[in-house]
Amino acid sequence: MAKQFFKNFPEMQYKLDSGKIITIKDFFRKSSVDAGAKEAIVDYTYYELEEGDRPDVVATKLYGNGDLHWVFFLVNDWENYYDWWKDQQTFEKFITHKYRGKYAVASASSDIVSSTSKFLLGETVTATNATGTVIKVDPTFKRVAIDVDSGDFASKVITGSSKLSGQSESYRHSFTPTSVIDMVDGVDHYYLGSIKRNTFLEGYTAKSHYDAEFDLNEEKRKIKIIRPAMIDKIVSQFEKVMKS
Repeated sequence: MAKQFFKNFPEMQYKLDSGKIITIKDFFRKSSVDAGAKEAIVDYTYYELEEGDRPDVVATKLYGNGDLHWVFFLVNDWENYYDWWKDQQTFEKFITHKYRGKYAVASASSDIVSSTSKFLLGETVTATNATGTVIKVDPTFKRVAIDVDSGDFASKVITGSSKLSGQSESYRHSFTPTSVIDMVDGVDHYYLGSIKRNTFLEGYTAKSHYDAEFDLNEEKRKIKIIRPAMIDKIVSQFEKVMKS
């Protein structure tokens, strides 16, 4: 039954962490599933994911059939594979890739976005014995993210050369950072209880990118599942919907 149902889904391209492109079944196509049929799934319970719990592994544990991993994506509010909880090893790889650069923090936002000192995405920047590429310009937090090719930008004048729209020649601009830190340690937001904001206020605490991503990932650890006793009935219902 499961394999027959699975064949009803179109195919999609999926990029692995290694960069390899594979073809998989697009079982995220929720819009094609009748809303009334989905509402018929009422016998939910919850499952807390553990290290090594991939979708197919959990489906085998719960239903004795790894092909049924698609049901998790129907009953949880997810869009794609990246929404699945990441174990510690996978999480660390994700963090290392997403926040691979350094933040050069300026004294003021005007140091990096003004008409006389405007840094652009993709431009090459240099300092004494250091070079890198701008991968993010963040005036809210007065910082430029640099993917460092070589050297160390700390406590040095950072210089760029870019061509603005409408200008025929490049112009040089620079600033001296107040600090240079690993991007992952940069402030993601400030919080007070459940309230979040991008600028600091008295009483608020800073949360780093790492901690913010960790908290978000942990929220995904507890997932909604269909009770095993109901799985055959539910698969049968959705199979009819997909064929209609």
